[in-house]
Amino acid sequence: MQYIDKLLALLQDSKWHKLDEISKNMPVSAYQLNEIIYFLQEQSLIEYENSELKITSKGLLFLNLPI
Repeated sequence: MQYIDKLLALLQDSKWHKLDEISKNMPVSAYQLNEIIYFLQEQSLIEYENSELKITSKGLLFLNLPI
């Protein structure tokens, strides 16, 4: 969960971010990052297009849950 939260936090400005930029800030392997991205896409928490990531409104709601 820590890496999911970290990735969503990196995207919380709601702008598109290049995958290269994100991977430099994530302490996981490329394979692990791809798995996290796939999971978040399946849950509609992020969008992934042309090697760029963006948080969705649902992702922002998840990130700001009071837990």
